[in-house]
Amino acid sequence: MSSTIPAQLWKTLTSTIGLVTVRHESGVNVMSAEWSYFVNKEPLYVAVVLSPRSDTRNLLPTAKEFSLTLCAEEQAELADFAGSFSLGDIDKTSSELIEFGTPEATRTPWVTGGVTALECVLRNTVDFPVHRMYVGEVVAVHTPATARNPLVKHGAMHSLGAPVQRTAVVAAAQFLPEHAIRIAATGPSAAGPDEWHLSLLSSDGQEVPLGTYPSAEYGDFLLDVPLPQVPFPLSDARVKVERPGAKPGYARLSPMTSR
Repeated sequence: MSSTIPAQLWKTLTSTIGLVTVRHESGVNVMSAEWSYFVNKEPLYVAVVLSPRSDTRNLLPTAKEFSLTLCAEEQAELADFAGSFSLGDIDKTSSELIEFGTPEATRTPWVTGGVTALECVLRNTVDFPVHRMYVGEVVAVHTPATARNPLVKHGAMHSLGAPVQRTAVVAAAQFLPEHAIRIAATGPSAAGPDEWHLSLLSSDGQEVPLGTYPSAEYGDFLLDVPLPQVPFPLSDARVKVERPGAKPGYARLSPMTSR
């Protein structure tokens, strides 16, 4: 445990690399933005966070719009190139790896070949001590007919790996008035009947069944369960939640709240 913040701790985050395009008086600039995120669902907003060295920071207030291509893994070389040079160095759009799509809702073209490309109208700017975040509302979307894997930034650039397989139940439990407990749990799809098996455990291993119940609407579990009479104090009891084909989950019993 230390209060010292490690250098470049930000490299431990994960994001999809974006190619930001913005118009200027002589044409279009393209840059890489490794901090590119969706930040609102409805309406759909995205944000790009840019350093003081970025020429795009000077162009966006005038352009008031930008396009963002979320890179596919095939675009690793292009992402590296677009992030290595500035508009003052060279016109990067002369690279044959850059092909523009025709915009539909703005004046700003978008780089083809990505997972998806977004035409955005600038809605907000947030200043941080060094970096600046530009938030845009998505007004047009261009997604290829064939799905592509994203180019993931996590220190280095990575391809997206296989989905993580969940193997265990995770549970929480809380006392309620009227001698009941509320139990919440998630877990992988059942390898058999869609059922959740609940029980109370004492500190010395005694087990009292609390019943078997089906999943809630979205496949998880949330239910208020009456407490039976048990032959051990509840102060040190815990809840066990089981699901076919998964490791069981355990929870301490939280006290009632006054919400």
